[in-house]
Amino acid sequence: MISLYPWLAPTYHKITGAFDEALGHHALLLRADVGLGVAQLCEALAQRLMCLTPNGDEACGQCHSCHLMQANSHPDFQHIAPIENKDIGVDQIRAMNEQATQHAQQNGNKVIYIEQAHRLTEAAANAILKTLEEPRPNTYFILHCDIQTALLPTIYSRCQVWNLLPPETEVALQWLQSQVSAETLEMLTALRVNYGRPLLALAMLQQNQLEQRREFLRQFWVFYRRRSPLELLPFFAKEKDMALQQLDWLLAFLSDALKAKLQVKNGWICQDIERGVIQFAQGLSAPALLQAGNIVQKVRLDLQTINAVNQELILLDGLTRLITDVFEG
Repeated sequence: MISLYPWLAPTYHKITGAFDEALGHHALLLRADVGLGVAQLCEALAQRLMCLTPNGDEACGQCHSCHLMQANSHPDFQHIAPIENKDIGVDQIRAMNEQATQHAQQNGNKVIYIEQAHRLTEAAANAILKTLEEPRPNTYFILHCDIQTALLPTIYSRCQVWNLLPPETEVALQWLQSQVSAETLEMLTALRVNYGRPLLALAMLQQNQLEQRREFLRQFWVFYRRRSPLELLPFFAKEKDMALQQLDWLLAFLSDALKAKLQVKNGWICQDIERGVIQFAQGLSAPALLQAGNIVQKVRLDLQTINAVNQELILLDGLTRLITDVFEG
C-alpha cells in the first residue's frame, strides 16, 4: 500500500489511471514548489511503472521487480540528480541516453527519474531531447522541476506537464494536526508564512521557528527605530538557506505593511502580528514601503545567486540602503 501525502494522491490516481487504460504518456514533467513532497509522488509513480504485477493503480510490492526497487538495485531504473549540489551535466545525460537505448534486463519497463530537472545544464538539456522524442518501447521518463524555474520549451513539448499547487488550507491543516501538537492558530500562521506548503509549515512548527520569526521581526522594528544596521545584522543566520528564509519573513512583513497603508484587508501573511504591521506602516508612505520591499528582494536575489561575495556584506549593503533610501529618504 503506497502512502502518499493527501494532496498528492489525486494526481497519482489520475496518472496511474491513464496507464491502466493504456493512455499513459511516456514522459511526465511534474512542476511543483518546494515543501509539497513531490519527490514522494515521483518515487511512487516509478514503483508503479516498474511493477510486473500491479494491484490496480499500486505496485504489488511482492514481485521481483518491486523487491529490486525496494533495494535500490533495479538495473532498469535510473535516478538522475545533481551530484554534490552541482548541476546535472551532459556526461550524466549521455550515460543515461546510452542505457535508455538498451533492452530492459528484467523484461519489463524501464524508468528514468530526473530529479531537479531545472538543474540540467544547457548542454545536458539539449542532449536529452532526442531520447525524449524517440524513446524505446516501454521506456518512461519522470522529470521533476521547480515550478518557479524554466526549462527548454523543447523539453516541455515532449512531456505531459503536471503543475502541482499547494493544497487547500483545510487539507493541509488536517494533515498538520495529524503530525504535530500545536494550536490551530499557530498551524494556520505557519501555513500562511510558508504560502500553504505543508512540509515547510511542519518544519517551522517542529523547530519553533514561529517564535524565531517574531523575534527577528521585533528586532527589525528596533533597527527601523534606531537606524543602525548593527541592530539587525547580527540576528541574520550564518547559513544561507536560513538567511533567505529570514528575508522571506521580512518581505511578507513589508508586503502586509503596504497592504495596510493601502487599506487592503485580504491576503495578509502576518495576521499574528497585525498591530505591529499597522504601526510600522503608519510611519512610512506607500512608495517608501514599496521601495523597501524592492531593496529586500534585491538583497535576497543577490544572496541566492552570488556565491563569491561575503554574505554579511550583501546584508549590510541592503540594510544601509533601507536607512538611506527609505527610512531617511
